[in-house]
Amino acid sequence: MDLQAEKIELVKLLLETKKESLIKKIKMIFKEEQDSSYELPESHKEELDRRLKRLEKGETKFYTWEQVEQKLKQAL
Repeated sequence: MDLQAEKIELVKLLLETKKESLIKKIKMIFKEEQDSSYELPESHKEELDRRLKRLEKGETKFYTWEQVEQKLKQAL
């Protein structure tokens, strides 16, 4: 079944239902989907690209959590 047919089927089901709780659940699904569709600002994308390039060139150093803890303890 194609997307348009699926939508029509859902509309029919919604129109036929008498369960208010089902309608509320469906509305919550749509709200959650809208809330989770966050788009990164262009400046953040550029920064991520810059960091990825540094990683690919071997210009970035990584530390384990244990190494970070040790460095912090030494600094205090």
